[in-house]
Amino acid sequence: MMCAYCDRPLECEACLTPYVPPDQAHYDALSRTEVPIACEACGAILVCHWCKTPYDGSAGDESSFD
Repeated sequence: MMCAYCDRPLECEACLTPYVPPDQAHYDALSRTEVPIACEACGAILVCHWCKTPYDGSAGDESSFD
């Protein structure tokens, strides 16, 4: 599984386990930035080990700047 942000292997920053979606719904959620993703191995919010981008569901909320 590749990180959607840096295109490197998606590994959990907390436990360094490669992320493997347990089913199609989890795989589909990776492309929806408003859906938080948890690491299947340790339960922490998934953060890419390489680019440090969190899959916490907040990435889609940064569209407006004042």
